[in-house]
Amino acid sequence: MVDETSAFSVRPHPELNGWHLWRSHDAVRFNTLLGELAVRCEGEGRVRLRMQPQQQLSNMIGGLHGGALLTFIDVALFVGPLACGDDKALGGVTVDLSTQFAGGADLTRPIDLLLETVRETGRMKFLRGVIDQEGDMIASFIATVRKPR
Repeated sequence: MVDETSAFSVRPHPELNGWHLWRSHDAVRFNTLLGELAVRCEGEGRVRLRMQPQQQLSNMIGGLHGGALLTFIDVALFVGPLACGDDKALGGVTVDLSTQFAGGADLTRPIDLLLETVRETGRMKFLRGVIDQEGDMIASFIATVRKPR
């Protein structure tokens, strides 16, 4: 899949077979702080996103800031479905996001987020997921997204 707009692009990842690379082209948007995201559709409403933490996302003790993880989750709620063919995903809004942190993340290893659509109605999408760093549990979450009209 190759999808390009003035705001973002989704194209095959040059290094990870079966993955796509999502990149925002609009440098003034908040979610560009995360950098490029790798995305892999895993079928049955499941998608995996990967980010490489960067120094500007660190907290005062040198780990990944919790706010960066929350941003990653919120961005994933829309980028994940979009990259897997839901062309209306970007028009929705986050209604609810509940996150449970289980451990810290460092800046040296990639962070994976597994997102699963639990249920979808005409106007709402219910999702859940986990974040890990090479098998180390970082967080779990549940979210509700209102779909665009």
